[in-house]
Amino acid sequence: MENVSYIALSRQKTLRSMMNNLSQNMANMNTTGYKEQRMMFTDWIAKNKDAPFRGEREISLVQDISQYRNTSVGNIEHTNRPLDVALSQPDMFFAVETPAGVQYTRAGNFTLDPGGQLITNDGYPVLSDADQPMFFNEADGQIEIKGDGTVSTDIGQIGKLQVVTVDNVQEMIVTGNTLYRAPTEAEAAEDAPEVDVEIVENPGIVQGALEKSNVNPIGAMTQMIDVLRSYQSVTRSLESENERMRNMINKLGDVRA
Repeated sequence: MENVSYIALSRQKTLRSMMNNLSQNMANMNTTGYKEQRMMFTDWIAKNKDAPFRGEREISLVQDISQYRNTSVGNIEHTNRPLDVALSQPDMFFAVETPAGVQYTRAGNFTLDPGGQLITNDGYPVLSDADQPMFFNEADGQIEIKGDGTVSTDIGQIGKLQVVTVDNVQEMIVTGNTLYRAPTEAEAAEDAPEVDVEIVENPGIVQGALEKSNVNPIGAMTQMIDVLRSYQSVTRSLESENERMRNMINKLGDVRA
């Protein structure tokens, strides 16, 4: 295969990754607390020992090396529902209990299960700063959640929501559209800094509001169109190169005949 084809195929692979990434963002543009995923790329110099000329034995290709999260705070939308809470500062998360252990989310659209337990939209118990779930009953009446996470009712204080700050958010592992967990020692990159999770005393919680996805749908749609056009252009280049190769082979065959 000639260098042109190698380069075009590397470009196609990268464009497919970009399209998958953009599609995921678009699918979650209305997901509470969702953080936009972005791609990281690098040049990759490949060796082609079969190239006839010395100058063609190194090929500059494009490689998608990883994704990173846009951690900017999404729009805070007021809902006036007492169990909806939003974090107005970046790099902070609510702690929740999952079957795989404690994980973290910025999606504060909480509800009560039939037993009066405070749970996430996915059904996971929301934890207090004492690492315990929180329960309510009919006698509690109106629920008030203060900026520091303190939860009170007509009867008195119930507890305090556990909100943590993460010093290296990009190293957190995504386990769902809005769920994250800290990496284990085996999962952590060799040169990556350790992920420290600490409880925040006064996180500035906004009750009766939700943080919306920080995906810009118009920008994402424009990018999708650009990626599609680029992919079609590369495909045409490959087809043109393949046609050139076929014509060359046919002409060589005619000469030898």
